[in-house]
Amino acid sequence: MDILTPGMRFMLFGTFFFSIGSLFVKLAGTRLPAMEILFVRGVIGLVMCWIMLRGSGRDMFGKRKLLLAARGLLGFGAMFADFYTIVHLPLADALVLIFSHPITVALLAWLIMGETLSKGAMLAIVTSLAGVTLVCRPGFLFGLGGPELDPMGLLAALLSVFLTSWAILAVRVLAKTERPAVVMLYPPIAISLLSPIFAEGWVMPTPAEWGVLVGVGLFMNAGQFFMTKGYAIESAARISGVSTLEIVFAAMWGLMFLGEVPDAWTIGGGSLIVLGILALGRSARRERLAQA
Repeated sequence: MDILTPGMRFMLFGTFFFSIGSLFVKLAGTRLPAMEILFVRGVIGLVMCWIMLRGSGRDMFGKRKLLLAARGLLGFGAMFADFYTIVHLPLADALVLIFSHPITVALLAWLIMGETLSKGAMLAIVTSLAGVTLVCRPGFLFGLGGPELDPMGLLAALLSVFLTSWAILAVRVLAKTERPAVVMLYPPIAISLLSPIFAEGWVMPTPAEWGVLVGVGLFMNAGQFFMTKGYAIESAARISGVSTLEIVFAAMWGLMFLGEVPDAWTIGGGSLIVLGILALGRSARRERLAQA
């Protein structure tokens, strides 16, 4: 773990918790509508944030309320676009598009926030994204003769990347002045208010499904907490690449709990992702030593 910077460690913990939450989403999604799962996640997020912020008085809603509200809307929009993409595109195509956001983050952080990114760090991000591509093996890149992609699904994927990138930059800015729990509060508010509007039906969960839904809320909100702490102390462009490690965790959970055996493509791509993460850590440490 010493090879990773503190911000990257926070992002790694957050990604790990998110991957567990994604497993619970997959289990819940076998019968429950996606928006219902998203709604429960939002409600649990509100409860968790209230517990962390209940003694803060008027500071509970933060100082930069307009930017915080915008971050909440960006978070809801990005998650909604993710759901639409996954539903309307083949899963492999959807994931490789969704996980392309680190490159967009790097470009926006350079253009807007003036964050520098060395050639080595950029190469490490590209290496990780190449690993994601190998794991997902999208038909539109590998020429597997799959069906033509849904244009609206492609548009939703591009929208997801755009909104996610801006949400990450907003978190980066807000985390410098707001506590992580305050930054976390606004997306659950937006989710709780807006997801019922877009829901196409509700299904009463069984007791076991309620347990799975609680797992979704707890693990994904814990992941968001650690990611927010990471963005507070590390370059947004650099540590956003760590999120690609979720693909490796997902393959591991699939093998352990869903009987999905990873093939040579998954193992090779996962190795590239890990290599890219380690290279990012070394690049970040070299940059810090050079600035010291």
